[in-house]
Amino acid sequence: METIPATLLSIAFSHRSLCTRCGTCTGVCPVAAIRMGPDLYPDIDPDRCIRCGRCHRTCPGGRVHFGELTRQTFGHERVSETFDGHVAATYVGYALDRAIQDGGAGGGIITALLADMLRRGIVDGCIVTRMCPEQPWKGEAFIARTAEELRQSQGSRYMIIPVNAIFSQLHKIDGRVAIAALPCQVHGIRLMMREQPALAGKIHVVIGLFCGGSLEPVVVTDLLKTKRIQPGELSDFQFRGGEWPGKIRAILKDGTIRDLHYSNYKDGAYNYLISLYMPPRCQTCIDGSGEFSDVAVSDAWTRDAAGNYKFKSQSRMLVRTARGAEVVADAVAHGVLSLTCVSDDPSYRTHRMQTQRKGMNAPLRVDRLRKQGIIVPDYDRPVPMHTEKDAIKERVVSGLMGIGQFPRLRFMLIAFLTSKAAIPLILLRVYLKKRKYRRPSQREPESVAQGS
Repeated sequence: METIPATLLSIAFSHRSLCTRCGTCTGVCPVAAIRMGPDLYPDIDPDRCIRCGRCHRTCPGGRVHFGELTRQTFGHERVSETFDGHVAATYVGYALDRAIQDGGAGGGIITALLADMLRRGIVDGCIVTRMCPEQPWKGEAFIARTAEELRQSQGSRYMIIPVNAIFSQLHKIDGRVAIAALPCQVHGIRLMMREQPALAGKIHVVIGLFCGGSLEPVVVTDLLKTKRIQPGELSDFQFRGGEWPGKIRAILKDGTIRDLHYSNYKDGAYNYLISLYMPPRCQTCIDGSGEFSDVAVSDAWTRDAAGNYKFKSQSRMLVRTARGAEVVADAVAHGVLSLTCVSDDPSYRTHRMQTQRKGMNAPLRVDRLRKQGIIVPDYDRPVPMHTEKDAIKERVVSGLMGIGQFPRLRFMLIAFLTSKAAIPLILLRVYLKKRKYRRPSQREPESVAQGS
């Protein structure tokens, strides 16, 4: 390793803490010198490495310049100053195929889009994720080539999965693919497309997923352990199974379904998990909306004045590029999607909690850590205007997330928070939310995060 200059390698090999574990370096290596290790960080075989520098030039971990990505994606230099990024049109909707609609975390919009392109031969495969059939406590990326394979990918998976490692398989595919990816993965996709035009031509459309932060892969085995379930007993694992918005569930080989927490996924699990299992690099990511995708998708969490969801079991869709608009229009024309245009409704432009997490807390955290001499990602965006209250909130949130760096303490907390003893906390959270939405001055949309 010492013989390979850091300027030729992805950031993981010089500053591991900045690695997003997106898998881009593995996917673009022309000689298969880089593999994803057991912890999903890349490992390199220095004897195979040819010092081409390709993994360095396509790595989105240490440097993310929104100006360059804006020019590449949109063809102009007007960097967006809003959390949602450049948006041509905003919709709320769901898949018209009832099986796809019921199988999705938020109405099945992404699966319906992909299935439509696959059925009509617009693409020959779709890069998506699923829980590994052989080891269902782990996630994996794969290329779905049939509608049935696409259905295996339905549902949200909030753990780290190095999706871009699959680039290594694109050389073997005749035709084009669509890809569904998180913001950091989209950054890697765009850098790969700039570096390798031949592979870029194989990617027809990039569908982005809103993201509040991924979770360390150990989250699944920890959750199983809290209920004394052995991984070998598992047939499937669902982050959002059952009735919307879903629950984290273990499906056992004997057919038994075990809920791993109380209440629903949104009120009784995600906020705990994101506080305890978010990797440090995710904590310094400032793109939560997939700004450089062709189409970005999130749940539509907006509530009415009574605190009830206005679009239950539906998704919000941001169309960004001409290619994205084409894909969505074709899906509607072919009877695949039911969409309601909400472009003129300001409630769907910026989401308070998600903006706080990625649009305010993360930039302030990056700035604070940099001033402390801690290495952080290089962004070309200025620190947002903020108050002392915002700065204090960032420090408090960072302190809570710091607990997640101590595995034993983290496990003890998650065991408590997913137990019956935590039900009063869940009820209090639900009560406070309802109370907030009954106040006219507080009627703001809720956060949207990675389909959460």
